[in-house]
Amino acid sequence: MKLVSLSALVFSGLFAFCASASAKSLEDFNHLPPVYGSSDQLSPEPHLLAEFKDKKFVCRTEEDATPKESPAAAAAFRQLVDYAAEGDPVDNFWLDAGNRKKREDLLAAAVKAGSWKAIYLDTLWTLRYPASPEAATQASATLQKMIQQGIPIAMSDYAASLYGRDYNTMYTLLSAAVDHGSPQAMDLAGGTIVPQARELHPIGKAMLECAVKQGYAPAYASLGKLAWMQGHRLDAYRLWAKGVNLGCAACSSPLESLARVRSGYNTATPMLDLMPELAAINAFYSNNFFYELSNLRDFERPLPEKLAFHLNDKELLKLLKLEQR
Repeated sequence: MKLVSLSALVFSGLFAFCASASAKSLEDFNHLPPVYGSSDQLSPEPHLLAEFKDKKFVCRTEEDATPKESPAAAAAFRQLVDYAAEGDPVDNFWLDAGNRKKREDLLAAAVKAGSWKAIYLDTLWTLRYPASPEAATQASATLQKMIQQGIPIAMSDYAASLYGRDYNTMYTLLSAAVDHGSPQAMDLAGGTIVPQARELHPIGKAMLECAVKQGYAPAYASLGKLAWMQGHRLDAYRLWAKGVNLGCAACSSPLESLARVRSGYNTATPMLDLMPELAAINAFYSNNFFYELSNLRDFERPLPEKLAFHLNDKELLKLLKLEQR
C-alpha cells in the first residue's frame, strides 16, 4: 500500500535540489526544499480521503480495547512464545517432527486455557493452511467474531487483507481500528497517506507518532519518508536508524543507500554486500515466523545490542551531498 519508493522521491527532487543553495553541513540537510512526489500530484483514493479528511484523531492505546488474559491463559501462551523464540532462529528447527508437535501442543494448550491470543493465532494459521474447507469456514467465523468484539489487531489485520478488493470497507474498518488504539492500523493508514495524500499529512503524521509512542517501531519507516519529503533529510536518516534498532525491518532499505559512499561500490554491487551490519539485522528480523503471521507483539524479539546499527556522520554527509547532486 505504501507505493512511492525512496529512490523515486530522490529522483523527483533532483531539480529542486539544484535550485537550492548547496548544503555543506549535516544540519543544512534539514532545511531543503520539500519534495512531495505523487502525494502532491495524484488524486487520493476517494475512500481514503472520505474516511480521514475530517477525522478527529485522538491518540489512544490498544491496551484499553484489548481483552485481558487470565493468569492461566497468559502463562500458557507465554510458553508458546518462549518456544517459538527458541526455535525460529535455528535453521530447520521446525522441520523436525518432534519440534513441530511440541509447538502444536503448546498452541492447543493455550487455546484450551482460553487465551484469545492463541485463538487468534490458531485462526490465522488455519486460514493460511486450512486442513479442510470446513476448518477455513470456522476460522473465518471466529475472526469475524473478534472483529465484532472490537479487538484492535483483528480489525487492523482484516482491514489490510481487503486491499485491492474492497476499499470502502477497508478504510472504514481501518479508521475504527485506529479509534480502538491499534498501532498497526495507525501505521497502515499513516503510511498510506504519506505517499498518496499530501493534504492528509497532518493526521497521517499524528497517527504514525502515536504508533511509535506505543512502541510500534515499524511506523518509523513512514515517519522517515515523510521527513525526507518535507526537506528534513537528516532527520529522515536518523529516524530510520533509530527504527531499525527498535524493530523496524523496513527501515533497513533506505539505510542501504549508505553503501553508495563506501569503498568498492559500483552499480553492479548489491548494496548489502557493503552493508554487512544491515544484512545481519535483516537476517535477525526475518527469522520470526509467528510475528510475521500474526503481528502479535508478544512475538517481537529485541535486536541484540551487538547488532545495533550506528550512523556514521561522515558517511551520512557524503551520501546527503551525493543525493543533492
